[in-house]
Amino acid sequence: MQQHAAPRSLVFDYAIGICGVWIGGGFFLDAWAHGHVPIESFFTPYHAVFYSGMLALALVIVAFGLRYHALGYDWPNVFPRPYRLALLGIPIFALGGLGDMVWHRALGIEEGVDALLSPTHQILGLGIFFLSSGPIRSVLSDRAHSTTLARQLPLALGLATWLILAHFGTAYAFDPAAGRINAPPPIVPFTPKYLTALGIGYYKIATGVLIVIFQSTLITGFVLWLVSRMHPCLGMLTILLTIGNIPAAAAFTNQSPLLAVTIAQSLVTGIFADAFIARYDPHPALGYTRAFRTFAIAVPMTYIGAYLLGTFATERIWWDWNVALGSWIWSGVCGFALSLLILARRTA
Repeated sequence: MQQHAAPRSLVFDYAIGICGVWIGGGFFLDAWAHGHVPIESFFTPYHAVFYSGMLALALVIVAFGLRYHALGYDWPNVFPRPYRLALLGIPIFALGGLGDMVWHRALGIEEGVDALLSPTHQILGLGIFFLSSGPIRSVLSDRAHSTTLARQLPLALGLATWLILAHFGTAYAFDPAAGRINAPPPIVPFTPKYLTALGIGYYKIATGVLIVIFQSTLITGFVLWLVSRMHPCLGMLTILLTIGNIPAAAAFTNQSPLLAVTIAQSLVTGIFADAFIARYDPHPALGYTRAFRTFAIAVPMTYIGAYLLGTFATERIWWDWNVALGSWIWSGVCGFALSLLILARRTA
């Protein structure tokens, strides 16, 4: 029997990465259903999508383990070393699935934001978070040979799953709602509804700006984390942002152009980031701190700028120019702050 861990398998990385995106997308399909379709049972076609993805993932893991055991590896070593921690996701997901069924039967079906914050749903997400870390750690462990898009792509799929999960847990803070369709009632002075309209307007503006800050930090954090750990091939950032953002937008677009705008801003930001990396390679370990900081500022400003321009082009925006430009500048501040944290950690 082989006493060392099985070697990295690119096919296995791809299979786990694809299943992770499958399950993460299924979460958002179920979230859409909770807001649009009467649900009275745990056993729904929407649950079936992400549970079938988990079943497919389990079959892939079992098949891989049996194959390498047949090749002479003992059971503790049938999986590559980067997957040892990731496989903790299986019992976590199983526990969450069983708990979710009991939770629904005992306390009813969640609707709205409570479906996002349900403890059993968060346990399910944690299980997928662990499992989708496998392709990420696998690529990073072999980064010296992962110099092509084909060999790096499983990492993008794993990170995209993480981004989908982050959006799922914070879906209430996905859309800044700058489009006219989200405008509060008009403020008419000296009417009985004046103070109410004024309060709603301030609340919606404040919430929207906070969402801009949060989304800028989230997206830039993912991008800088990747760039600070390896040299991503051309196309990696575009794939990561497009796959990671579309499920959330698709679930909540309704009658708004949110999906089209999200696709556009993900593509524009991804293409810009890929082009910047290809031209300047802002990896902080190389000492190119100015390029890294510029990159950290430009990515969120491109992302939020594309959102504002796309929303303005499709339905106009109800924010005035001070709010729009001010929140856009704040997105760059968030990116700059993250770059300082990363560079300070490396210096230390």
